[in-house]
Amino acid sequence: MFSYTTRQLGRIAGQSAPLVKELSSSLRPTGGKAQLCAVIAASCLSREASSSAQVKPCNSVQATCCGFPKELINGPSCVLDHGVFGEDACFISKFKSTHVAGVADGVGGWRKYGIDPSEFSSRLMRHCADIVKAGQFDPSRPDLIIAQAFTNLSEAPRPIGSSTACVVVVHQNVLYSANLGDSGFLIYRQGKIIHKSKEQTHYFNAPFQLTILPESCENEGFITDGPESSDMQKVELESGDVVILATDGLWDNVPEKVITDVLKHVDANNIQQTCNTIALIARRLSHDDQHKSPFALKAGEYGISTSGGKPDDITLVLLYIN
Repeated sequence: MFSYTTRQLGRIAGQSAPLVKELSSSLRPTGGKAQLCAVIAASCLSREASSSAQVKPCNSVQATCCGFPKELINGPSCVLDHGVFGEDACFISKFKSTHVAGVADGVGGWRKYGIDPSEFSSRLMRHCADIVKAGQFDPSRPDLIIAQAFTNLSEAPRPIGSSTACVVVVHQNVLYSANLGDSGFLIYRQGKIIHKSKEQTHYFNAPFQLTILPESCENEGFITDGPESSDMQKVELESGDVVILATDGLWDNVPEKVITDVLKHVDANNIQQTCNTIALIARRLSHDDQHKSPFALKAGEYGISTSGGKPDDITLVLLYIN
């Protein structure tokens, strides 16, 4: 069985010592070097995406991202665009002193119709980023950013598909958020989570979602929510706060205590390493059959018996308020 060296694990974890120790004891797949290369490739790709989208410190905000496609465990991933991880997508943008970030999770069920779910989520996030860069938005209304992006997306040539969406705006030390579906965000302050967004679902594992159907298709049987259904929040921020914005690949697999334990060590100099660490932990737990995941616990509340993690695409954005 192939064993990883500390140097190799350091490359994966961004030199995060706690994660290097964890990976050295748990990430020893049977795929040998091929599997190691897949993990390193994803880490490098996430760094590359971050360097493209990363917002330099401006008015005390730093931001970065990381992610892994679900199918990474079967071999090297194919990330075709920055900020796109499998069927997930994200963006980080700014206009003057206002910082905006978002995540979207494409609905995988469209694959059975021969449709790539990532096309919808990635284009939705690109439209959001373009709106922010142009300054055509009200910082206190991130729901309108989603709404305008969705309107732009609906113009020909339009993609077919569905996606959740979560957008946060940091403006004058206040965070404004709009969340549609089961992606979401949390705010960490001085050792604890002070705020977490509410998940929106119609029933178990059926989140609210934006949808564009084929012109000849009727709405029956499809979930078609509008941006106006987004849950809106406003939270005052303080220096040292950390905002984690992520798709359900994180929330379904990583307990809040694990996230807070990692964030205890975050500072302005290690936000990329911290982001990588959380994403890697989520990926490992998603493929752990013995893990008592938040998803499995939630399923039990609905009378559904399941165990282990939930394999899924994982995308997160980390904002550090310094």
